[in-house]
Amino acid sequence: MSKMLKFKLIVVLLLVIAMLFGGAWWYFHVHTKTPEYALQQIETALTKHETDRFERYVDLDALLDTSYDDFMAGLVLADTAGSEEEKAAIGDFTQMLKAPLLTSLKSAVEQYVATGSWPGASSGSGTALDASQFLEKSGLFEMEYRGLDSLTQDEEKGQATAKIRVFQKEADEEFVFDVELTKQEDGDWRVTRVTNVGDFASFLARARQAKLKAYADAANAVIARHNETMMKAQEDFTTTLAAGSLGNQQTREALKALMQDTVVPDWQQRREELSAIDVPAAAQSLQKLRLKICDLHIAYAQGYADWMTDKKAATLRDAERQLAQARTLEQEEKFLARRVGDRAQ
Repeated sequence: MSKMLKFKLIVVLLLVIAMLFGGAWWYFHVHTKTPEYALQQIETALTKHETDRFERYVDLDALLDTSYDDFMAGLVLADTAGSEEEKAAIGDFTQMLKAPLLTSLKSAVEQYVATGSWPGASSGSGTALDASQFLEKSGLFEMEYRGLDSLTQDEEKGQATAKIRVFQKEADEEFVFDVELTKQEDGDWRVTRVTNVGDFASFLARARQAKLKAYADAANAVIARHNETMMKAQEDFTTTLAAGSLGNQQTREALKALMQDTVVPDWQQRREELSAIDVPAAAQSLQKLRLKICDLHIAYAQGYADWMTDKKAATLRDAERQLAQARTLEQEEKFLARRVGDRAQ
């Protein structure tokens, strides 16, 4: 091998080594000190459940502090049914709960990072400091990551904004979060705030309001239609009794037929139609109550029809007990329906 060829090989080798060292220097001293890298590390931390890595690139205390205030403010702003005094009272109440709730929320987020799962659903204790309840209302459980839309950086201010696109299942729509990153003294970038959490709260509230209205309209239409049938059945019941007597076999057979052929099937159909309606979370209690009322009316009508045959006092008492319970629950149903209707406005 000639001296010239050896020299060229040495030069090429030195260039390769220089490029390798240069690439390594760029990676460790430039690339790792960019907001892009910080976002990549957060994704890695969530995938590999590495809490230390997550905490290095996310200022969780600052993020939760501002997100809580912005989210609550957005919810209050979206509550068109409440008066200004009520909104102010709610604002004061949420601030009173802020410190202990943030502690609970931080633990919940840390658990999610470490395990990949959020704390279990609310135990039903109804405590205001239950992080699970807040997380459910925040819409996080029904959210899917769709991607990074863009990333802008202001080097002078040491700030960057990442536009993160998500799909919110409950709203059945996408939303873009503006995630703010701040450059630290050591050159690392950390997520410190999501600047449009309030907008997301309003977006979520509007979606929930629309679903409540859709449920209320659909359920009210079903109920109104079947109430007309029941009014006609009540008229037939009264007319049949007026034309005869319970001691008359023909009258009893007519009343039995009315219950079995009209009342029971209609309440069963009402129940089926109500069950087919998409029920938002805020109307679940009302929906369960309505279905229970249907069951009680079905039991009453069938029991009354049975009494027309067996003539036992116990059969009638049991039927009347079912009807009395239905009447009681109907008063509660009216109250809940008004509340749902107000929230759907």
